[in-house]
Amino acid sequence: MSIKTEETELKCAVCGEASPQTVVTEFDPDTSVPDLDMRPDEPHRSYIKYWVSKCPCCGYCNASIDIPAAFTKEYLESGSYNRFGDSLAGKFRKMALVCEKNKVYEEALKACLYAAWVHDDLNEAEEAADCRRAAIKIYDAHKAVLSENHDIVLLSADIMRRSGGFERVIREYKGKVFGSGLINAIAAFEVSLAEKGDDSCHKADEVPGVVLR
Repeated sequence: MSIKTEETELKCAVCGEASPQTVVTEFDPDTSVPDLDMRPDEPHRSYIKYWVSKCPCCGYCNASIDIPAAFTKEYLESGSYNRFGDSLAGKFRKMALVCEKNKVYEEALKACLYAAWVHDDLNEAEEAADCRRAAIKIYDAHKAVLSENHDIVLLSADIMRRSGGFERVIREYKGKVFGSGLINAIAAFEVSLAEKGDDSCHKADEVPGVVLR
């Protein structure tokens, strides 16, 4: 058993309509070495399709459609919301919008990153980079809150680098000291990759001097 799912009726927090939704009920622990942006290896990386749900009645996209929303369904009818479509990546981009509306900024940033992962798998490099740039826009817009979490600050370095922001990674992370030796080592590795103009995916166990178990 890697993962178990079941279909259950959930009531949408926006429109109030109930619909069948697939939810994960059980999964094996992930023991793989993640990418630097924390994407797991298989089989866990394939579970991404279960990380976003959509209400078929109003189009509300979130990790679960019963999560309360700080807006009405009129927002879900707007062009700014619907411009992303209903592909898996599009649903994650919509999830990012609603999370930002709900002031859950870390989840908004991660939803853009998940959309990038979907495009990565489709070899859509520019679309993936655009999703990462959208994640950084969220980081910049809410930096006072997000910068309090060093894991998010470090994650943002990889997002910047993967979307071509080499100079910014070097400027903001070179010589930066965190409260963790592991985070310091990963940040230094991100800078070294940026200095080479490397925007490719790297595994966490490639970081010099770091042993992951």
